[in-house]
Amino acid sequence: MRLFANTQAIVGALVFTFCVNGIHAADWPYWRGPKFDGSATASQLPDDWNPDGGEGSNLLWVREDIGGPCTPIVMNGKLYTIQRSESGTAREGEKVVCLDATTGETLWENRYNVWLSDVPAERVGWSSVVGDPETGNVYALGACDIFNCIDGASGETLWSRPLHEQFGMLSTYGGRTNFPVIHEDLVIISGIIINWGDSAKPNHRLIGMDKLTGEVRWFRGTRDLPYDTTYSAPSLVTIDGQRQLVMGAGDGAIWGFQPRTGKPLWHYDLSLRGIFATPLVVGNRVYASHSEENVAPFNNLMGAVVAIEVSGQGEQTQAKELWKQMEIVCGYSEPILINDRLYVVDDRCKMWIFDASTGETIVERKAFVGSRQRSALLYADGKIYVTSENGRWAVVAPTEDGFEVISKGRIRDGDFAGSPIVADGKLYFPSTTALYCVATENSQQTPEVLAELMGQEESLESNAEITQLQVFPAEAILKPGEQLQLKVNAYNALGQKIALNSDVTFEVAGAGSVSNNIFSAPVDASHTGSTITAKLGSVSGSTRVRIVPELPWKFTFDDLKDPPLSWVGARYRHVIREIDGSPALVKVNTIPKGARSRAWMGPSDLKNYTISADVRGSRMSDQLPDIGLTSHGYVLDLMGESQQLQLRTWSAQNRLSLGNDASTIDFEWKENTWYRMKFRVDIQSEPPAAVAILRGKIWPRDEAEPEEWTITATDESPNLSASPGLYGNAKVAELYLDNIEVTANVDDL
Repeated sequence: MRLFANTQAIVGALVFTFCVNGIHAADWPYWRGPKFDGSATASQLPDDWNPDGGEGSNLLWVREDIGGPCTPIVMNGKLYTIQRSESGTAREGEKVVCLDATTGETLWENRYNVWLSDVPAERVGWSSVVGDPETGNVYALGACDIFNCIDGASGETLWSRPLHEQFGMLSTYGGRTNFPVIHEDLVIISGIIINWGDSAKPNHRLIGMDKLTGEVRWFRGTRDLPYDTTYSAPSLVTIDGQRQLVMGAGDGAIWGFQPRTGKPLWHYDLSLRGIFATPLVVGNRVYASHSEENVAPFNNLMGAVVAIEVSGQGEQTQAKELWKQMEIVCGYSEPILINDRLYVVDDRCKMWIFDASTGETIVERKAFVGSRQRSALLYADGKIYVTSENGRWAVVAPTEDGFEVISKGRIRDGDFAGSPIVADGKLYFPSTTALYCVATENSQQTPEVLAELMGQEESLESNAEITQLQVFPAEAILKPGEQLQLKVNAYNALGQKIALNSDVTFEVAGAGSVSNNIFSAPVDASHTGSTITAKLGSVSGSTRVRIVPELPWKFTFDDLKDPPLSWVGARYRHVIREIDGSPALVKVNTIPKGARSRAWMGPSDLKNYTISADVRGSRMSDQLPDIGLTSHGYVLDLMGESQQLQLRTWSAQNRLSLGNDASTIDFEWKENTWYRMKFRVDIQSEPPAAVAILRGKIWPRDEAEPEEWTITATDESPNLSASPGLYGNAKVAELYLDNIEVTANVDDL
């Protein structure tokens, strides 16, 4: 960390920071700010700054060890960001870092593993932390879709959910994890999810969780088979008296949802691919952009900027296009609105300005700094702060005929992927290699109260009819014979909670029964699921429960037409087909973008177990598949093209190879030949000294099991527990599995 001579004077001048009920009111608790629009009310912010420091540079401090694509947030005088942890070591992972926002000093770090993810380490932190001013907690979606609730003061993890194995949320090479948002007592997160049962197809789904406990309150989706995973962030606004969550989705549409219930209200089809840029919501208008093919009849044109007008309530909510400007390739940077003018920077870092009401072009494709753009714009103190992907930055002032550049410069190393923010009168510029804090002695900022900024909802008195029921916990998992206390909330058409004064009735589709609001799983149920529906007159709502027994498990597929119902991520990419005269599980090759697959069999708290299976790979188009078993967040992978056997945990960043010379070995295997794979993981000792011992074994199925393990490795930063599962990578070929067994480790090795 570098501090500068002018820091003390500036910090002293900033001690005036506004507070409301002990909470810093001039905070920036969400990556687009407290108003969700990239703007703040401030004065005497710097017109210029020098990243090298020195007299008159306005630079308070710089952290040259804090870098990456993450946009930080500031709450209660603390700055929070997601960072790569212990780079280049056998303990490499991810961490949330908390700094003193005034001095840049590290207050705490919360490190966690990245496992069974394709994301490279350079893309860790593509999402941002969100802060909850009510509790002081912060929430972060990790690169592999582990969702953590962290005490903002101490850095202690309060609860954690591995969304990839519990829901089937995808974690891809692009690192496109989505942004969480807080609404009242909920924290809401979304992503592309390949789930179970009637939600087995990929869908950009949203999960609303109790922010204090992580209990799932609702689970809703967009449309099946989206083209992309995305990182478009949600915004909260009230339109026509109805609270809405607005976001871009992987199906190429802009969507509006009720945040308390997850009910979809409207969508506007914009792109043939996923929406990455966050829509700007001001009043009843939504401004959105993209950089891909447009929907018909303009699908031969790339990119567009559109203004959408939203109106109505409940089932009558609708979205109408006000104007659209075609062939503006703006896939990343979010726009800002100033005096009914929409300022947009396209992917080539060219400025466009439109009349926000009519769409008339005021400034077209004007160069001013840099040549590549990814970060969002910040508007404060009558100035627009712009950072570009090639390390250049500019401070711009709106003018009658467009804009003028007040100052500009370039950092020596790195790019800008994260976006500039302002909190307590201090500007923060995150680059891929450093974090800069900038302010003048007289910088000031006005407090913003989030609840007031979202707008006034229509009164409950005028909407007293119950039209929605919410049954929760949603997406629960039980053992045979266990019980689940069901809770029911009632809502009106606007998604406002109404007191439920009447008893509801329950119906169960599948195994189990409900009595006195308690669901009981049958003692003989196994690897199945149930849908529980609550009814109040003509109004209904439902939740789902998976039923998974204790170990041991064995799956022969002889009596199944589909993969087990309770398996997450299995049914979309796998079928059961007769292979060599016996039913087997087949990972099919006919699904677009379906080369890699992961399936999860049970709860996340399992540990110290062995998974084994018969496996076979076929050659198609001169390619062989990769076939893997997963345990504790590790994979034993039989790789076809390279003819190797590998143990790993982070698919794109095999940190196990740094501590284990033999985590990958040559292993010649034949196509159309059955082998038996066996993968055992033991967790030795307890944290913080826990170690995972990994052992893999493979042999021709028709031969006796060898005594020696084929491959072994250790991990001194272990994944302590996780669901057993399957891994496959087959671009054109097929792979087959049979006689899958999962057993508890009972002997010492």
